[in-house]
Amino acid sequence: MNVAWLRTALLIRACLIPLSLSAEQKISVDYDRDVDFSRYSTYTWREGRPVPNPLIDKRVLDAIDRQLSSRGWTKADAAPTAIVVYSAGRDVHRQLNGWNSGPRWSGFGTVTVEEKQIGQLLVDIYDAFDGRLLWRGFASDTISDNPEKNQKRLNDAAAKLFKQFPPSRAGATGTR
Repeated sequence: MNVAWLRTALLIRACLIPLSLSAEQKISVDYDRDVDFSRYSTYTWREGRPVPNPLIDKRVLDAIDRQLSSRGWTKADAAPTAIVVYSAGRDVHRQLNGWNSGPRWSGFGTVTVEEKQIGQLLVDIYDAFDGRLLWRGFASDTISDNPEKNQKRLNDAAAKLFKQFPPSRAGATGTR
């Protein structure tokens, strides 16, 4: 087996691993561990920084509503116990890809720039009585040109964000 070929194959594989990892959805959740979340069961929406496209805005609201509803929370405009706010953002990640097209160390090569659109979703849940932050979830993922793919990614992100919601009472002091 040619050692140079093996080194090249390993180098290519090592370069592709970060690409595949960077395309994964990123999810993080934090919450106030002193809060007894069993005391909250109703919520209303307050406007944050929504997606400018009304179709996508509706999809985001629906995805979060489905997750909260599946966990026993009810949307209520009158006397809610919690307030839900979401903010959306978009970022561009640029990656330089280069390779040598001439003899080794010749200096002849090609460089391309790959741009990826990254969508970001921040969901905050506040106490409706005193306004303090109870729970925060953040998700980011690449944005596709395909609306169906984006819908699936949004639904997956919402499910992952609310997977452990509401947080268990372990560590909660029962204060509010």
